[in-house]
Amino acid sequence: MAGDFSIEEAERRLGPAAAERARQIAAAAPEFRPEQIEHLRALFASAAFARPTVPAADAA
Repeated sequence: MAGDFSIEEAERRLGPAAAERARQIAAAAPEFRPEQIEHLRALFASAAFARPTVPAADAA
């Protein structure tokens, strides 16, 4: 797995202008409706976690 998300790392990679624009867009976005929140909760609750795989040649 790639690791946990870090806002600081994302801002470093994107640069200050892109990070600020992302903040502006997020601030202007409308709030989620209650049914959207419930849909997202159900979606994430049903998602399977990624598991590392072992190549078949190594498993044998």
